[in-house]
Amino acid sequence: MIYEKQKRYIIPFDDVPAERAEMPEISVGERRGNFMEVETGFPEDEAVREAKRCLACRRCLGCALCWAECKPEAIDFSIPDETLDLAFEEVVITRGQDNAFESIGEELGFGNYADVITDLQFERMLSPTGPTDGLVISPRDGEVPERLVFVQGKADGGDDHLLSSAVLGVNEAIIALDRTQGLEATLVSPMIQAFKDGFGEAAGKISGLRIVDGVPSAVERKEERGPLTLTYAENEKELQAEFDMVVVLTKPKIAKETQSMARKLEQDVL
Repeated sequence: MIYEKQKRYIIPFDDVPAERAEMPEISVGERRGNFMEVETGFPEDEAVREAKRCLACRRCLGCALCWAECKPEAIDFSIPDETLDLAFEEVVITRGQDNAFESIGEELGFGNYADVITDLQFERMLSPTGPTDGLVISPRDGEVPERLVFVQGKADGGDDHLLSSAVLGVNEAIIALDRTQGLEATLVSPMIQAFKDGFGEAAGKISGLRIVDGVPSAVERKEERGPLTLTYAENEKELQAEFDMVVVLTKPKIAKETQSMARKLEQDVL
């Protein structure tokens, strides 16, 4: 092996146990016209093997920069692999990042209309590395919408959910308004007191955003090429409004695997 502190030569490890596994991906045809994740992730057994391979090969990028910069010289490339049993007084289980959410009622049009998407899909759309390079575009026709509405998908989801989802809707609306000239955004959701006290005044000053303290009940397209019609209740009155695109605010759902782990460890999920 080559050890050179100053020039930082690449260390040519020759004991890599296996080649890196290839990430499974959906086909090109399955990617068209939707926001499905291209990379599907490893099955559990493959993920475990890949993690073991990654931690065992000791190659990293081979630059030895960590070794060169470690003044206490705590990096030792010759340490063999070993399995450790560790004891802890407390275990914290988190929800993870599987982006699962509670089911959305068919009446809100999700799954029936291409221009009805979830807040998670809209977040991907707003990302500069997302499917539209950060531009707000209707998945139905590729056009830039003029009227965008965020609707509460779980109006009975509890105060914590209603607060967090309303704040998310406002934040996504701010980004969309900043990037889309002439856009009008609306948020339709029950406005609990915590939102009014903490965010109501500031949200009410956002140019281009209208906040409606109401409960959405249905989304439909009355004409084949027409806009989406949202039906919602406000002040005990049933009202309707037309929009070019609908974003449904979802309620996060704890994955079954995480629930199973929590039961085995007798711990709550944070």
